[in-house]
Amino acid sequence: MDKIFQSPAKYIQGKGVIARLAEYSVEFGHRCLVITSSGGLERFKSVLDENEKTAADSVFIREAFGGECCMAEIYRLKELSEDEACDVIIGLGGGKVLDTAKAVAYYADLPVIIAPTNAASDAPCSAVSVVYREDGSLEVLLKLKKNPDLVLVDSEIIAKAPVRLLSAGIGDALATYFEMKACVETDSPNFVGAQVSLAAQAIAERCYETLMADGRKAYSAVERGVCTRAVENVIEANILLSGIGFESGGVCGAHPINVGISAVPTVRDNMHGEYVAFGLLVQMILNNDDEELIDDTLEFLHDVDLPVCLADLGIFDITEEQLELAAGIANDDPSLHYLPKKAGVPEIKAAILAADALGRSYREAWEKE
Repeated sequence: MDKIFQSPAKYIQGKGVIARLAEYSVEFGHRCLVITSSGGLERFKSVLDENEKTAADSVFIREAFGGECCMAEIYRLKELSEDEACDVIIGLGGGKVLDTAKAVAYYADLPVIIAPTNAASDAPCSAVSVVYREDGSLEVLLKLKKNPDLVLVDSEIIAKAPVRLLSAGIGDALATYFEMKACVETDSPNFVGAQVSLAAQAIAERCYETLMADGRKAYSAVERGVCTRAVENVIEANILLSGIGFESGGVCGAHPINVGISAVPTVRDNMHGEYVAFGLLVQMILNNDDEELIDDTLEFLHDVDLPVCLADLGIFDITEEQLELAAGIANDDPSLHYLPKKAGVPEIKAAILAADALGRSYREAWEKE
């Protein structure tokens, strides 16, 4: 296989950088279609107004996101960009807003600027959009021609977002190193179907080191809505390091398992990174990882309020039918079989139950402390 390393063309992170959006966007165009939520239109009105004043030749045409990243919404916004003669697309908001903006830019053949308002996942830097049907079911994982032209990350905005969003991003990013490592060990392809480069390996490893060093401190800071050096580091790990790490480093265990388990009905709404965090524990059981490493991972997940058992995901008394469903979906994903230890549906079912039992035993011990 050839080695392929992908990344956004430019990544900018700092406190208050949204105030310089016009300064950075003029590199790509002057008539910008800003896609954001209806709440975002009000929340960011003044900062967008100020940006227009500071760059007299820049125009920000604002449009509310319809609520679902579906083809109808993508084409609606593409037509709007054409009607308004826009030359750049800007996504300002959460995951579905950003995926929609990337897809609009892809079909309109325009540059795209991605400005996430939380660090809940590593999707902002990627060349992929998750497109749903209007009823909310998954339609397609849209592979784009290129990664975003610019990812603009205002760390002050992200530090003031609910701490659960940062926590979910940590869960998503924590799996990056372990999945990359397995892909390298088995000489399996990365997310774009190529060999994992040394650069991607180094970035995924640095992502893990950063989370373990600063994750707990960042979680405590964001609980209070403040942006510290640890918060800055974890934002970068969640968005940039993990974004490059998963795409150029590969996925193999935690992510296929996350898809399977997310198909099981729950009594709570879970975030992608919360499923991935538990999926990582299942991957570790499948791979028979070192006991001390699993212990450290469980302790870390607990400290940043991520799931360690099925009950934490709102799944109580999982049935054999549900277990079969989850394991079957995970097993059908080719990347699941990039793990060093080969596994099928029986092994995946056993690993889910074993990870759940281990997590519950730890939770019971923590509650007695």
